[in-house]
Amino acid sequence: MKRLLFYGICLILFLSFYSIAYGIDNSRDSDNDGLSDNDEIYIYYTNPDYYDTDVDGYDDKWEIESGYSPRHANGRKMINVDSDGDGLNDKWEIAIGTDLLKSDTDGDDYNDGQEVNSGFDPLKNNLAKSKKLIKVDLAKQNLTYSFDGHILESFPISSGVPRLPTPKGNFKILDKVLAKNYGGAGYYYPNTKWNLHFTTINYRYYIHGAYWHNKFGQPMSHGCVNVSYENMEKLYDWTNVETDVEIK
Repeated sequence: MKRLLFYGICLILFLSFYSIAYGIDNSRDSDNDGLSDNDEIYIYYTNPDYYDTDVDGYDDKWEIESGYSPRHANGRKMINVDSDGDGLNDKWEIAIGTDLLKSDTDGDDYNDGQEVNSGFDPLKNNLAKSKKLIKVDLAKQNLTYSFDGHILESFPISSGVPRLPTPKGNFKILDKVLAKNYGGAGYYYPNTKWNLHFTTINYRYYIHGAYWHNKFGQPMSHGCVNVSYENMEKLYDWTNVETDVEIK
């Protein structure tokens, strides 16, 4: 019995030392910034021994949770940083699980940005397609878009007013129109950017940028889905014809 107990203790000690040596221990936080050493080294590429990698006065975890880059100072947002120059911003790389400092995570000779833009899985070297999905919640006046179930962005929108409601259902993006004029009785919005056409039932409806109001989060439109210019450009670039759209 004593021998079994001795061997058991030895095994526990061995596994503990092995885990620490090979970065398996995901609880160790050397700089007490709220991020494990393992995540700092292998996911965020931040300094596990210093809580403020970019020395901007904010700890690494706070910056990540607030959408700022912990590796680039001067208030740079992760969505506007592309550390490895692969066409996929750091925020989305972390969400999807690709390597921040490796342009071709799965080693298939196509960089991560190319694969995501084309709808392929950047984590699998087998031409696997990934699902792009745009979800609009009319009750919450919110739009979320995801890649293979990983949420990339979520923000308020303005759908149709009660007398001109946005249609509910499952659709696909039928066309992408860079600039379009919208007009009707009492309104005219020329050169509206980033328009995603998603239905031809009775009328043509679009998810599109809106520059004429800033009341996102409440119904404002004639049936289309209004998105701020700040959010719409990236959504437009990311979306493909045939991308699924769910509106409920």
